Amino acid sequence: MDWQPSSPLSAEELSRLPVFPLPRVVFFPGTALPLHLFEPRYTEMIEDCLKSGCTAMAVALLAPGWEDHYDENPAIHEVAGAGRIVAHQARPDGTHDVILHGLNRVRLFELPNQDHAYRCARAVPIADFGTATSSDMLAMMACATRVAAKVRERQPDFALQVSAELTPARAADVVADQLVVSPEERQQILESSDVKERVNLVTESVASLLAQLSDAHVPS
Repeated sequence: MDWQPSSPLSAEELSRLPVFPLPRVVFFPGTALPLHLFEPRYTEMIEDCLKSGCTAMAVALLAPGWEDHYDENPAIHEVAGAGRIVAHQARPDGTHDVILHGLNRVRLFELPNQDHAYRCARAVPIADFGTATSSDMLAMMACATRVAAKVRERQPDFALQVSAELTPARAADVVADQLVVSPEERQQILESSDVKERVNLVTESVASLLAQLSDAHVPS
C-alpha cells in the first residue's frame, strides 16, 4: 500500500461524510489509523468511497449500550475524528485494508440512509482554542517519555512520534493516540477543544499509566 498526499477535507465532503462506528477506537487528528473492513456494510462504504473518488470518512466511538443493537444503528458519540484514506488494498476475500490520516475533530449530525447500508453524517469541524504553557508541555512530555521508556523494555522499536515542530494541540493528540488506553479517556480528550485542558487530560492519563507500570515492577 503506497501512501498518498492527504489534502484538507472539502465543504462538499463534510456535507455528507461516511461514518465508521467502532466500539473501542477513537481517531485523533495528526495520527494514522489502520483499519480492516470486512462487514458487508463497510466494504460497501469503502467501495462507494473509492468509486466516487471521495476518500474522506469519520470514525466514531459507539456509545455505551451498543452491544444489544450493533447490527442496527446504535448510538455514537457525536464528536468524532475525521480524515482521509491515504492507502488502500483490496483483499481476494472481498475485505479491505485501509490507512486513514486524521485531519479534524468534527461534530456529527447524522443523515438518513440513502439506498446504502452504512451511515453518513454532516460534519462540522471543531476548532481548537487557547494554548498550553511550557510547564504544561514539560509535564506531559516528562510522563510520556518515562512511559515510553518502560514500553521499550518490551517493545525495543517503540518511539514517541512527537516532534519539535508539533503544536501543543497536536502533540497532545499524538501522545494520547500512542499512550492513552481507555476509550472513555481517549474520547474525553478528543472532545476537548481547549488546548490547555487537553494537554492536562493527557498528562493525567499518562501519569496514571506510569504509576500502574511502576507498581507492576515493584517486588511483592
